[in-house]
Order: sequence, then C-alpha cells, then structure tokens
Amino acid sequence: MSNWNALAELDPLWTILSDPEKKFGKWDSAEFFSTGEREAERVLAMCKSNGINIAYGRLLDFGCGVGRMTRGFSGLFASCVGVDVSEKMIGLARNFNSERPNCEFIASDSALLPFADKSFEFVFTVLVLQHVPKKSTILRYVAEFIRVAKDNGVIVFQLPNEVPFRHRIQLRRRLWSWLSSAGVPRSWLFKKLGLAPILINGISRQEVERFIRAQGARVQAVERYDPNEGSFHSYYYFLVK
Repeated sequence: MSNWNALAELDPLWTILSDPEKKFGKWDSAEFFSTGEREAERVLAMCKSNGINIAYGRLLDFGCGVGRMTRGFSGLFASCVGVDVSEKMIGLARNFNSERPNCEFIASDSALLPFADKSFEFVFTVLVLQHVPKKSTILRYVAEFIRVAKDNGVIVFQLPNEVPFRHRIQLRRRLWSWLSSAGVPRSWLFKKLGLAPILINGISRQEVERFIRAQGARVQAVERYDPNEGSFHSYYYFLVK
C-alpha cells in the first residue's frame, strides 16, 4: 500500500493510466476523466452485444484510484462506490469527484471487500488485478466480486493472460524496491531514474474460467481488452451470477 500512496503523491493520473507521453504530471484532468466515460460506454456496449442485461442500480469500482471509472459510470448508475487500497488515492478521488453526489469512495486494503453479500448490481475493475503480486490473491478478489454481486448481477473484470517470462523480470520495479529499501528517496527514483514499483501479473484464461465456474458464476463472454496489445494480451471477462 505504501508504494501506491507514494505514487498518488508523485503522479496519480499517470499511475492509473500509464501513457508514456503523460508521465510526470502531463495528464490534463478533463482529458483523463473523459477516458473513463468512453471506457464505461465501451464496456456497457460489449455487455449489450453479448446479450447481458444490466440493472443500473448500485455499481462497485474495485481499485478505483482517483475515480476515473467510478465517475465514468456515474452518469448511468443510480450510485457508484469506488474502493482502493490507497488512502491518498481515495482522498484525491473525493476531491476530483466532489460534484458527483452519487459517487462514494472507500479506502480498504483487506482481501475481503467491506460489503455485505449481494450488495451490487454491477461489479467492475480494469487495470487493477494485474498489479496484485500473487495469483491466489487475484482469484480471491474474483471470488469476492462474485460474493458481493446480487443474483443475476454482472461482474466485469480485466486481467492479462499468462505474462511471458521475459516480461516477469521487471527490472525497473526491482530496482525501485532495492533502492527505496536502501533509503533512496522515492521522488528521486521516480523523477530522476524513471523507476516505478508497478508490477504486471496474469493468469491463463483456462484457469480463470475454471475458477469462476467453481464459484457458481457463469462466464457470459470473454473479449480482448485491447486488440492492439503486442507480445501478450489481456481479456475482459463478463460474468453473470
């Protein structure tokens, strides 16, 4: 969590949407949040094209950061709840979205989501699970998504397929860890060396689908997250409980 709090102070918008051209505070906030609105529209269009019916009640945005997707969905759902491990990200989310009364933001670093069973009509996460270090923890979160979804609720999450070995080394992330442990200021590591502690993890589609079925949910569709991804790619999984 400390790394995400540090990144929230150093460059929160780039941390969430890591366009190389936008690093070091170059994201315009209006442009940044417009990407969330477009992605929300794209996700709901994919639901429709795959015959998934949506009840536009309460939505959960897991790993919400500063509320990019929470805000993106907020014009369509009655209420939207964003949860994130970083208290600093949540503070920024509340500030950025103070004019959105149907958006609520909660900080929680627990592997168990702080919500009762069957609390949401729609559960969503994108560009989040891939940063969780352990595959077992990723799957535990997927189980939590299913738990907090209402009967006939929809769960949509993005996750890379198995990450090739050459991409698992992630030397720049390891350097951040070694040097910050040695007392080198994180701001210097980020601004001078261009390092960041962001890892990429993934699970094969076969394993993910097998796990979902074991949790009692139905995989309604699987779509490529970004058809232009190169050497390895990720999927959007569309589930119905």
